[in-house]
Amino acid sequence: MRLHSAHFKSASFVRNLLLLIIPALFLASCYRGKGPKLRSEKGLKVRFEIKNFQEKKGDCDKKDGDCAQVDMVYPTVVEGVPNVQQSINDSIYAYLIRSLVFEGFDGPNNDKSLKEAASVFLNDWKTANDSEPGNDANSGWEVSVTGEVGLHTPKVVSITLGSYSYAGGAHPNSYVSMLNFDLKTGKTLAWDDLVSDRKALEKLAEKEFKTARELPKNANLEAEGFFWGEKFELPANFELQEEGIYFWYNPFEVAAYAMGPTDFTISYKDLGKLVKKDKIF
Repeated sequence: MRLHSAHFKSASFVRNLLLLIIPALFLASCYRGKGPKLRSEKGLKVRFEIKNFQEKKGDCDKKDGDCAQVDMVYPTVVEGVPNVQQSINDSIYAYLIRSLVFEGFDGPNNDKSLKEAASVFLNDWKTANDSEPGNDANSGWEVSVTGEVGLHTPKVVSITLGSYSYAGGAHPNSYVSMLNFDLKTGKTLAWDDLVSDRKALEKLAEKEFKTARELPKNANLEAEGFFWGEKFELPANFELQEEGIYFWYNPFEVAAYAMGPTDFTISYKDLGKLVKKDKIF
């Protein structure tokens, strides 16, 4: 997936991930070169730059060669209030590092730690490949991450990060993380920061969830295999957009991996007073 522009529309970005996530091939980025700086508009408190990080080990240049590789394209804040800049970049680097090392990694969230985490991933591949040469599960490990800046107002900014990884398991893993930041404090915004009536929003979102899954209005989501026998919940990931809020449920979050992700948008018009728009615009 080549990124022709550093500043592209977030909704289409995630929908493209949705189309590619089913065959588990999304986010294999082939972006090259120095990332451009994202334009800053009047009143915006931070400015972003797209960065590219790549590392590999093994015969990556050979067709069907044993290889492990890391390929990441992501935004970072290069100008802004120091504590806000630090908070946003910490969250971005934490996601990148977790994509490579799931536990046992201790270090600050920065470029140096990212490089160290990549080395851990690549060295783990080499150890596995050396111990079981010829094992197809060790022939091609990879972690690919693509990120973008979405809605950016003087009050908030939304960032979407998507990852694809394979490290010899039964199937690849894919995950999308959506982060919405308060540009006054640098705090990551949660549902309770933006919603005036959570129960009413859950009721509306459950209706939209059923529509997205092409289920009858009176369908029992538990009986249909969703939410692991628990009641309906708002997703862990959502994105503030110009016209509404984008809801995203990752695979495994509410159903078996084979059922894929679930996504839908609820407009601010339909949300009405359920959302505190003054916190966004």
